[in-house]
Amino acid sequence: MNSICICKVNPGQGVDMTDSLSATPDSEAPGRLTALLVRLLFRQATVSKVETLSEHFRRITFVGDALKSVAWAPGAKIQISVGGGANRTYTPINWDSVAGQTQILVFTHGDGPGSAWASTVQEGEACAFFGPRRSLDLERVGDDLGLLFGDETTFGSALAFASSYGPEGAPILLFEVSSVAESERVWRSCSPLRATFIPRAAGETHLNAVAAELRTIISDWAPDAYILSGKASSIRRVRGILEEHAIARAQTSVKAYWAAGKKGLD
Repeated sequence: MNSICICKVNPGQGVDMTDSLSATPDSEAPGRLTALLVRLLFRQATVSKVETLSEHFRRITFVGDALKSVAWAPGAKIQISVGGGANRTYTPINWDSVAGQTQILVFTHGDGPGSAWASTVQEGEACAFFGPRRSLDLERVGDDLGLLFGDETTFGSALAFASSYGPEGAPILLFEVSSVAESERVWRSCSPLRATFIPRAAGETHLNAVAAELRTIISDWAPDAYILSGKASSIRRVRGILEEHAIARAQTSVKAYWAAGKKGLD
């Protein structure tokens, strides 16, 4: 059976999480059906710019007529065909529906198809992707003070979230990361907004520091809305802290992008 796999590995990570759309092709030409489905279901674009921001981050820009007149909202996702019948999901940073242009920030690690594609894609290459489709509803926060918790895989979502604010507003951004130095450098190259980075530790003991920081934020700022994204186990811990402070679930949006040893998250 030949498959088109629509998968969630937020920007570029090497964890395979698969939700597959499969079809049985002509046995004499197994690749033809895949090619036909890609042409019918996916938008065609060209990679116009690839920027290597650090060892693990690349900012990739796409252009094409199929990107024009598209309804996009911050937090929507696209699923890019990365070769070999595989697709990987990313959150665009922005979308210019007049010029026909969009941009993603990819975090690459591991040896999965998404990381391989993002690490080798070049300017001028053709690209096909599905979407944009609804994922995180970041616009619903409106003018309220919002907090976003995540990790390297959610930098794209965080940048899109920040873009939903006016010039006088800004969200509170809190990340768990493997390298504070690399993350800070990449974030500064993408946004002037302040973000807090907490280094990961063995056994997830760094979540104690995340909890302390979050309690301070709740006490000092009392955000109106909370966006929790990234690793499933970290989200559970943060959600527990919000419950301790009687934060209503209606104030919280959750999107687990990955979990160790799990597939199928989106």
